[in-house]
Amino acid sequence: MAFFALDFDGVLCDSAAETAASAWKCAWELWPELLTTQQIPEEMTDQFLRVRPYLETGWQSVLMLRMLLEKQPLSAFQNELEQNCQRLLQDSGLDTASMIRKFAQSRDQWIREDQQGWLNSHRFYPGSIAALRKAMEQHEVRILTTKQQRFTQLLLEGQGVDFPENKIWGLEAKRPKEDLLEEFIRNGAGDICFVEDRLETLLRAVARPQLARVRLYYALWGYGTEAEKQRAQTNPAITCLELIQFNQMLQA
Repeated sequence: MAFFALDFDGVLCDSAAETAASAWKCAWELWPELLTTQQIPEEMTDQFLRVRPYLETGWQSVLMLRMLLEKQPLSAFQNELEQNCQRLLQDSGLDTASMIRKFAQSRDQWIREDQQGWLNSHRFYPGSIAALRKAMEQHEVRILTTKQQRFTQLLLEGQGVDFPENKIWGLEAKRPKEDLLEEFIRNGAGDICFVEDRLETLLRAVARPQLARVRLYYALWGYGTEAEKQRAQTNPAITCLELIQFNQMLQA
C-alpha cells in the first residue's frame, strides 16, 4: 500500500480562473476607486494567468492583481513578489491575517450567492478525479494545500468525492508541507509519494535528509514555468510526471 501526499491546485484542480475572479471581488471591496467593473474583465484574467506560476498562497492573488493594475513588469512577480505584497499590505493598512480573512470572505460570499457558479469556475484535470477515487480505495491519501481546507473539501464534494476532512491539511494548518511529510514518517507512513507543482516546495524537501526516503514528483501539467520544469528535470532527487503518468500511478 502506497501513501500519497498530493498538492491540490495545479495537481488535481485547475483553479487559476476562480482565484483571479475571487481576488478581483476582494479587490473591489478594498480599492473600488481602482476598478471599473465588479466582475473581472477577461483581459485581467488573461494577465493573471501569466503570473499565476509565481503565486505561493491564494491571498497573494489580490495583491498580484493590484500589481497588474500598477503595470508592474514580470520580473516583479518573479523576483520581488514578497516585497511587493508587504508594500501593498502596508499601503492598505492591512496585514497578512486580515488579507487572508478578506480573501476568504469574498469566496464565501460568492459561494453563498452562487455556489454552482463558483464550482463551475474550477476544472479538474482530465482523469484526476477517477484516479483519486481509485487511490482512496487502495492506498492512503492525504491532500496538502495552501487553499483553505473547507474550500478544498467543498470542491471535492462537488465532484462526488467524500474525502475525509482530517486528511486535508489546508492553509489553516500553518505548516510547511515538508514538516507534514516528516510527521507522516514519524507516524509510521511507509512508501510516501509526494506530488507537487511548486518546485521550491520540492527543493525544500530535497534539502531535508529526514525526507530522503520520500519519493518526490513534480507535476509538469501544473502552474510551473518552463525554466522550473527544466530545473526539475535536471534534479536527480525529483521525478517529473506527465498527467497521464500521475493518473496511472494513483490507480496502480
